[in-house]
Amino acid sequence: MNASPFVRRGKRTVYENPWLRFEAHEMVHPTGAPGVHGVVVTPRASAAVLLDGDEVLLVQQPRYAVDAVVVEVVKGGCRPGEDALACAIRESREEAGVTAAMWTPLGTVYELPSLVEEAVHVFLGRDLSPEALEPEDVEQIAVVRMNFADALEACADGRINDAVTAVALLRAQRALATPEGP
Repeated sequence: MNASPFVRRGKRTVYENPWLRFEAHEMVHPTGAPGVHGVVVTPRASAAVLLDGDEVLLVQQPRYAVDAVVVEVVKGGCRPGEDALACAIRESREEAGVTAAMWTPLGTVYELPSLVEEAVHVFLGRDLSPEALEPEDVEQIAVVRMNFADALEACADGRINDAVTAVALLRAQRALATPEGP
């Protein structure tokens, strides 16, 4: 990777809550034009593709910014000191009520790289066992079981429109198709 084409002059916090911080960055664009750029700073996050046979467990929950109920893979932010896999395991228990015996890393995904600083770490969880649901007090989540092939088709035709979910399912499909398996 080459050195950044941006000159970063300074930053200030505009807004902060327990889940994110919004910063205004004084900067110079690669063209030489000065500017201010907004950056959303979040904790490291993880997403889990939870596979149960030929079904994937997705979650459906209301999302404030888009004012819609969204179907997506399990995902959430890491707690201080929590690594990405531990976060995926915890979020799977909290949101889908399962734990997985086998975990395969599927890399990272940027949700909105022009604005959001942190990548989402993606994992494939298999060999699921039920656990008690433990949603946070601000979450209203329903588990959606879907045939894996149907979930991929739903991403392709727009019925599932969460970007991290689409990439996560695509990477899971590739990992499952490799001759040595994930």
